[in-house]
Amino acid sequence: MMIPHRWTRPEAIDVCLEALATGRVHGVSPNHDPDLLAWNSTFAQNGLGPHAMVRDWGLFEAHFVDRRCEFFMVQAHRMKKPPKWKRLLPHLEQYGLAPGAFTAPDHEYHRVVASDSEVCVDSTTGRVMKITVPATPPLPRTGAPLPRNLPRDIRAVATGPRSAWDRWLDRRPVTDWPSYPGLLSNLHRDHPAQRETWTAFGLWLLDRARAVWPADEWAWRWSRFVLDRPGTVPAGTVAPVCLAALPLTRAEAAELPRDWRGRTPSEIRNSRMTLALLRNAALDVPAPPVDPELAAWRPLMRGVG
Repeated sequence: MMIPHRWTRPEAIDVCLEALATGRVHGVSPNHDPDLLAWNSTFAQNGLGPHAMVRDWGLFEAHFVDRRCEFFMVQAHRMKKPPKWKRLLPHLEQYGLAPGAFTAPDHEYHRVVASDSEVCVDSTTGRVMKITVPATPPLPRTGAPLPRNLPRDIRAVATGPRSAWDRWLDRRPVTDWPSYPGLLSNLHRDHPAQRETWTAFGLWLLDRARAVWPADEWAWRWSRFVLDRPGTVPAGTVAPVCLAALPLTRAEAAELPRDWRGRTPSEIRNSRMTLALLRNAALDVPAPPVDPELAAWRPLMRGVG
């Protein structure tokens, strides 16, 4: 599959750069309303089972689970001549590139810190193959390997007496904190019969995380946890927490440069986090009465994220 005729090569390369630098395609983020990308455009829609689907525009795809976009995928390998990574690199260096996080046979991977987008580069040709743009906002990564016994320890302590939880956590190094959300999700997936146990332990752990993570990061992780487990907190609880932690004010959002090249790394990071929190606020299940603060954000959300 080649680039559809509506993209010239410079335009296609710009799609790659924007996706890497900002986590957006044509100004649209995975956290925007999924129907934004459907307006006035042609795409193929394919189901991947009862809950997942893909919308495919040729050069890029939007991947959904239960009507919620989880990530974009820029399929640069579909270009007749994919851009070389070294040609894109000078345009991206100001956004803070993480070195290749890992390599696979014949490929290397790099992440842009400001957007959390990841690029797959063919190590033989040096050409960009794919770019993954997650809905997850940029979150700190330690780069350290997961402690070998941590999954087993979490499972054991979560099913043990609650009186032992604090002692266990006091013995764990602070470098373990970024690993906890993923490990909790694994427990829910791999041992569904004990979901009530994992949820109780997760809520307790997230409560302790307030003193560890920045306010916006904590609000996003907490709201994502409870939204994925309907009934964990009363309806209408999520939106106020997310709105209180927004890293951008409405005035700051209105002043964001429309051209992505004019946005600084901190503006990109804060913009992505703001939209992710607004999305979680809007997903409060069941929907609360329209929050005046959330309603005031709606005219600005197209330029955020």
